[in-house]
Amino acid sequence: MTLGLLIATGPPAPAAAPPAPLESPAQRIARLRSEAAKVQRTIGQMNDRVEVLVERYNANREALTRTQAAQASTQRRIERAQLELGAAKQQLDQRVWAIYTGGSPVSSLAELVNASDLHEALTTAKYQEDVLESDRGTLARIEQAKHALVVLAAQLATQRQAQENLQAQLGQQHQQIEQQLAGQRAYLARLTAAVRKAVEEERRRQEELRRQEIARRLAALRAARLRAAQAAAARRASGGSGSPAPSPSTAAGRAVAFALGQLGKPYQWGATGPGSYDCSGLTQTAYSYAGVSIPRVSAAQWYAGPHVGMGDLQAGDLVFYATSLSDPSTIHHVGMYIGRGLMVEAPFTGAVVRVSSVGRADYIGATRPTG
Repeated sequence: MTLGLLIATGPPAPAAAPPAPLESPAQRIARLRSEAAKVQRTIGQMNDRVEVLVERYNANREALTRTQAAQASTQRRIERAQLELGAAKQQLDQRVWAIYTGGSPVSSLAELVNASDLHEALTTAKYQEDVLESDRGTLARIEQAKHALVVLAAQLATQRQAQENLQAQLGQQHQQIEQQLAGQRAYLARLTAAVRKAVEEERRRQEELRRQEIARRLAALRAARLRAAQAAAARRASGGSGSPAPSPSTAAGRAVAFALGQLGKPYQWGATGPGSYDCSGLTQTAYSYAGVSIPRVSAAQWYAGPHVGMGDLQAGDLVFYATSLSDPSTIHHVGMYIGRGLMVEAPFTGAVVRVSSVGRADYIGATRPTG
């Protein structure tokens, strides 16, 4: 090629890139499943962060209720102390007026000398001593009432400050929760319809895998427990001792029935029913219906009764999930065991009360509120 021809035609055009290979159905399924698994992990982490905030919010709201009740009690004590002070002052005023109009209560020597006999003199002196002792008692009541009012006023001021602090924290936590949920909604809105569908399919697939795994685990635990029971029976037959495993209590059965009756109702953070629930709100309300009082917050419910191993779970036991499996203070979720490795739970914002497997990686243990 000559130089002129090269200048006229320019450099040769680059070769066209080969078209991207078409994705096979199997490849597309694998890609969507991988992407869905990543999205599912992200959503799970978001839900856990929100649950931690919600449980802290619930704890502070409970503390606020206690503080308000303490303030009401302190105010009643102040009112009683004021009544006591007023009564003591009135009694003292009456004594002062009596002294002013009737003279000094202290007997003069002449009165004692003019007494008709010794008995009369002693009686008069004793009466006057009792009057003076009564006056001293009235003054003491006044001082005690004044001191009580000072102490109670300080308590009330402290309680009011605690209330203000809690209300400020609740406002901040409410804002943080709503910000986290807004971020989650924005994240979900960016997902394509195909990915959202794949995420739901992945959630169902993982739930089924968890159910299968927990069924195998519980079967192994039941087999081990059966062997232990057979050994205990053999010991009893030979004169040893042992007792069969207890069955769920009536209260636990009522709590389970109530919780299952809430299936399909929406999760709402901070809610305790009847139209919606958060996780610990559902378990607390269910046991309240059964006549058993347990705390409001999941981390506190962990201590509502003895702890039980997974192999000994009974319907009605509370099952807990935590950020750190060695630290119960990091508990952020609770459900109610219903048997066969399943629990009823109020899971997270956007979901409804549902039945799920207890076999999650963040399972920390269980508690039996009925003892």
